[in-house]
Amino acid sequence: MRLFNFAAEGGVPLAAEPIINLGGFGFTNAMFYGLIMAAVVLTLFTFAARRSTVKPHNKLAFAIESLVEMVIQLGEDNFGSRKKALKHLPLLLTLFTFILFSNLSGLIPGVGSISITNDGHVSPLLRPFTTDLNATLGMAILTIGTVQFWALRELGLRRHLKHYFSVVEPWWNPMNAFIGLIEVMGEFIRIITLSMRLFGVIYAGEVLLHVIADLGGNFGPIATFPVYLMEIFFSGIQAYLFMMLTMVYMANATHSDDHDEHDEGVTTDPVKVTG
Repeated sequence: MRLFNFAAEGGVPLAAEPIINLGGFGFTNAMFYGLIMAAVVLTLFTFAARRSTVKPHNKLAFAIESLVEMVIQLGEDNFGSRKKALKHLPLLLTLFTFILFSNLSGLIPGVGSISITNDGHVSPLLRPFTTDLNATLGMAILTIGTVQFWALRELGLRRHLKHYFSVVEPWWNPMNAFIGLIEVMGEFIRIITLSMRLFGVIYAGEVLLHVIADLGGNFGPIATFPVYLMEIFFSGIQAYLFMMLTMVYMANATHSDDHDEHDEGVTTDPVKVTG
């Protein structure tokens, strides 16, 4: 196994490529870079937590505290409760920051061009985590699974099933079963849409950058500059969308007409979004 610095690539492969074989299991370049990004995010939050004060003087700590407060405020708007917003803050904040850093990681010079040879096959050493459909699918499954876990924990099985099967009166109406099955199928569709949306946009951006750079030749860096700006914009938008959809799904799944938590006795219904 040897490295080739800044080796030329023939294109952006659709699937992540294995760089190490561990007992028949292929450890891919997307997994490797994903672990690096996870370590970077963890390090930044640890550093910010240690520098955090009532009036933070460190710019990084202030920026992260502002981000945390923004997510909490969005959570209050959707959950109708600061307590519930704080409860789900770790998941929401982790999704946003990790996806944002993973999206932006593809813009770092050397990513996709530093290659490694594994069993005679040359492949990029680093690949953005969110350009691997397996990675985005895994995050979507984890997200919807977490939503279902909290819905069962907060509402119980009976009240949770009412979200799917008790939408027509009386409850024994056969139409309930038909509508309920469609609603259950909708949960699987959410997994597909969450994963495909994130993967499609970020992967398409990687392909576009590669194509524009090849067409630009010696002027590649200049030609790709507007694309870089566009990629930064869409990287933030996709991270925000993934977090917000997760928040809305969580709010709808844990909302109950006969049992709500309120910080100050004010009722605020969660935003209703389907898809």
